[in-house]
Amino acid sequence: MTIIFPTNKDDGISAKRGAHFGKANFYTAVVVIDGIVQEVSVHKNPGHATGGCANAVANIQSLGADTLVVSGIGGEPLKKFLAVGIDVYFDDKNDIVEDALRDFLAGKTAKINPDHSCAHH
Repeated sequence: MTIIFPTNKDDGISAKRGAHFGKANFYTAVVVIDGIVQEVSVHKNPGHATGGCANAVANIQSLGADTLVVSGIGGEPLKKFLAVGIDVYFDDKNDIVEDALRDFLAGKTAKINPDHSCAHH
């Protein structure tokens, strides 16, 4: 499983999470097999201004993601992630990737409810 966390800096699992996936400076990718972290990598967000949210979905999909953990996402990008088979989870409690990852792996993070999507998309 490859879990993507939008982040503000290139600080690995110590990074502060970005408030919204599309505006985060980086994507921290965590590969987990059988509940054990195998790899952590950080990728610059190439942006999505010219292609809209479809580019953001493609950017994250290109990282091999099957899971995205966010604290904010628009309704349309949410639909697009789900359409390409990327599960989206909602966590607005943990500021740091490591804490969000720990809760996710412990089963404390729920799949996002469409009511939690941002209205401006």
